[in-house]
Amino acid sequence: MSSDAQVSGDASRGGVAGVSQEWYDALRHPRRLHVLTALEDGACTLAELVDAVAARESADRGATRIELVHNHLPRLADHGILEWDGETASLSLERSPPVAELSALLEDGDPAGERTLEVLVHPVRTRLYAILSEFDRPISIEALAAELVDREIGSFADRSAARLALHHVHLPAMVDVGAVEFDPRTGTVRGPGR
Repeated sequence: MSSDAQVSGDASRGGVAGVSQEWYDALRHPRRLHVLTALEDGACTLAELVDAVAARESADRGATRIELVHNHLPRLADHGILEWDGETASLSLERSPPVAELSALLEDGDPAGERTLEVLVHPVRTRLYAILSEFDRPISIEALAAELVDREIGSFADRSAARLALHHVHLPAMVDVGAVEFDPRTGTVRGPGR
């Protein structure tokens, strides 16, 4: 994982102290995205999940089952993203992460898609991507900073700190992979597909 994914909400290097990591930990591995995608239509048995994930990845069913049981399903359950009783799994988030958009990046195995996923799977950027998806027009960086602070996304001291981190850390990384458009002259950001 690149250093981009390790930048905290306040633009310091290191961990993401004070930031909920449920989406970061859950989405940073492609197989977990595939599990969440399989669960979008409802609960699945372990056998159904193994079939769905193995087919999507062209992977061995046995190895897939072992990884799901001993790694991915317990991690997703530990973060409260899904309910897992050892045989059946179902989503448990009221407001789910943007799984469809992120997993689409992995579908063709393109390294650029994997790089995009790596950049977006960050506690601030994942939520930022979701916020920008809500707007059908460009939004000012000041308004976006206010959204981050008001929704308590990141460990920003205030709107000014959020604006600086957006301008110098998060938006450049997201622009670099084509996830958003940012015009520094006007200070406006356009979300995905807008």
